Formats: sequence, structure tokens, C-alpha cells
Amino acid sequence: MKFRLLSIFTLSVLIFTGCNSSSDDSPDPVVPEEDVITQIRIESKYYPVGFEQSLQDNMDYFIDGVGVSTLAHIPFDHVLVDGDEILPSHYTNISTIALYINVLIQMIEYGDENAITRLSTVLSVLESAPKWNGLFYWLYQIEGSNLTIDDSAIASAVDNGIMSFTLAGLYGALNNHTDERLNQLSLRADVLLSAQSTGWSELYDASQGFLRAGWSRKDNAYLSYHVDRKANESRLATLWAVMMTDSQVPHTAFTDMTLVRGGFSNAGLDVAPMLTWDGSYFQAMLPALWLDEQSLMPSYEMVEEFTQVHLQYADDHNIPLVSASSTVDDGYAAFGLESVSESHRKYNNSIETGTTGTPHALALYYMISPTDAIQRLNQLKIDSPQIETSAGWADAIDSTGQVSSKVIGLDQGMFVGAFIAEPVRENVAMYLDIKGQTSALQSLYSSFVADEIL
Repeated sequence: MKFRLLSIFTLSVLIFTGCNSSSDDSPDPVVPEEDVITQIRIESKYYPVGFEQSLQDNMDYFIDGVGVSTLAHIPFDHVLVDGDEILPSHYTNISTIALYINVLIQMIEYGDENAITRLSTVLSVLESAPKWNGLFYWLYQIEGSNLTIDDSAIASAVDNGIMSFTLAGLYGALNNHTDERLNQLSLRADVLLSAQSTGWSELYDASQGFLRAGWSRKDNAYLSYHVDRKANESRLATLWAVMMTDSQVPHTAFTDMTLVRGGFSNAGLDVAPMLTWDGSYFQAMLPALWLDEQSLMPSYEMVEEFTQVHLQYADDHNIPLVSASSTVDDGYAAFGLESVSESHRKYNNSIETGTTGTPHALALYYMISPTDAIQRLNQLKIDSPQIETSAGWADAIDSTGQVSSKVIGLDQGMFVGAFIAEPVRENVAMYLDIKGQTSALQSLYSSFVADEIL
């Protein structure tokens, strides 16, 4: 049945090898006996013509027993695929859970009763998960139906920003719903958000004027660097902290962040794209999964030109767009382009380069140019059928056609998220309007202009 409403990292992936008990331990989550997801469907309008099955194949990562734990009912960080055999990781990523929530909300909008039960379970898992001052840890081990941590746990600003905007979208979608079950889910999300206020305030470093990047449980100390670049995906964290801490984090924590563009000229392309730190495509695009940045930024040209540089490189090497992803030998690398990397161009730092692309970056491009993105995605499948696996498309493919056996939950979430970004943005906007923060967000984005052009 249909329901009627009344009214998103530059940390490297690490694999936990053990888990120690801690003062962060919380009661076990309550998992209903009947909580099974064997298929995923969303409204037909979100399936692009000619790409319906491919989108479904990638969405099906979030089926139980594929990319989602049948015990904890949350997605794995990644799986390794060998034919029909799927080997899951034993840990998860809080941003992956956030993107899974976005999918569940769209399943609920489609009328899926199982998704209501599952979303309640996911919230129970989050409520019971160990936290630091209300903020989630970046990676959790999956032990039965529980999320646990070890001494290496990090509370990451960027990943909490992704989860916060996701919970805001949940509230916007389900609050004041005609179905009281959904209204209660929205209230539970709001409680989680309210509990984070202390953590966000604690991350603010008044001496530097920026958010700290996170807190390390191992060191019992803050991470040594700050969220100080507007062009990176971590901007979500500062935006949220400024709007939701009752002035404990001042607006200057965002407006004083650096933004750099760089001149680029090659083969007839003469542009001045925005520079992200690593030159990775997702760094520029991930926040658009929750916010209509094309409308919020004074000029979106710098993002479009960033994309043009990526497209030219992809075409030159016959790969998808370049972004942080798996390597074809199932490692992980923060792949980027030197030409659009602030780290390389301004500071002459080395970055991860090469001729490996990732399908999820092409999916993110859908938010800028739907027609061209679908054409490129379809061509990728035609030219490289090996990209398809039983858990969705392989996370990486290089210029020789070699693919990874790894499928990463975060990247699948971004892949699918690009196609449902419009309703997610609307739900987030509703939350911000309810909280009286719409004008604050617009004011913050008015500062999204370059400080310098290299």
C-alpha cells in the first residue's frame, strides 16, 4: 500500500581483528523474529528507462544474505564475490548504514511493510551501539545482532555528518505520518540526533576555528587534523554542527574553510574546476545526496568543470570516473586526479593515481547529467560484462578490463543514492525547515566561493 504524508572520507578502510569490552557497551538491540528482506523495490519513477535492471542489480546488495547481515540486519562494510559465493566482512561502516536507511525509507514509500520492521530494527541497533558523546564510531564489528568496538575505534566527524543528515531525512519523511508506527520511527531518529549535540560541540576547536576530524579511542585524544576544506565531502559535518549546536559551533567554522579552484587546459578543455583534497570524484559529489547543492551554491560551475576534467580522463583511459574505491586486487585506495587535487597542485603532495575507475562515481554523475550518465553506465556494462557480480557491480575496473572481486557497501549506497537523491533532499529540507535552519543553510552556502585560483 501507499502511504500519505501530512506534512553523508578520507580515512582509509581498516579491518578490525578483535574487540575488547568497554564502558561504551550498551544493551543489546531488540531484533524482531520476523524481520527478513528478500527483495527490494522502490517507486518506478526512480528507475531510469533502459537502466531498470542494472539499478535493481546494484540495489540488491542490500538484500539479506547478500550485503546485509541476517543476524544484525545492517549492511556489511563490503563483500568479496567469487561466482555465487559471497564472503562478507565482519564489520560495518556507519556511513554505509546511513545510506541503507535512505534505501529503506524509499522502500517504505513504495509500501513495503518489511521495510518498516527493518528500519525499526536498524534504529534499535543504532540506539544500542557504543558511542562517543552521542556520536557514532566510524567502524563497528558485527557480533551476532550487536555492533561492538575495539580500542582502535574512531568517532569520525565526516561519517557522523553523513548519518546526521540521513536521520534528518528520516524525520522529514516520516514525522506526523498517518501511520503512527512511522511517526514513532521519526521521533526515535530525532532522539538520536539530539544526543549528538554534545559530541559536535566537543569536536569544535576554538583555537583553530574548525571542527576536529574526530576522536580516537586508542589515543583517548582528538585526531590531529581539522575539517577545513569546503570542497571535501566532510563539509556535511561542519554544516550540521553549525546548524544544530545552538551556536556552540560558530558559522565561521564553515565560512572560514578554504576553497580553491585551479586552472586546467587540455585537448580543447579550458576550465577552472574546484579542487578537492585528493581529486577524488566522490569528495565533490557525496553531499549532493542529501542537499541540493546546485541551488545552494552561488555558482555550480566549478563542480561542473571538476566533472568535465574527470570525464576527459575517463574517456582517455576507457574507465569509469576516478574516485576512492577498491583496487582491482581488492585493496583500497583514495584514487584521484592530480589535475583537480589541491593536495597535489598547491602542496606538491603525492596522491593515489592510476587508471582504475569505479562505477559508483559514474552513478554520482547522474545527479549532474542523467542522460549521459545512463549512456556511460550502459556502455560500461556492454563493454565490460565482467563488471556484474551476484552482489552488484564490482567496485573497481582498470583500463585493461580487470575488475575487483570486492563490492563495497558505502559505494553501493552512493550508487543507489544518486537515483533517489531528489526525495532524500526534500526530506532533509523538510527537517531543516521544521528546525528553523533553512535560512542558516542558505547563508552558509553563500560563502561557497573560491578563495584563490591556482
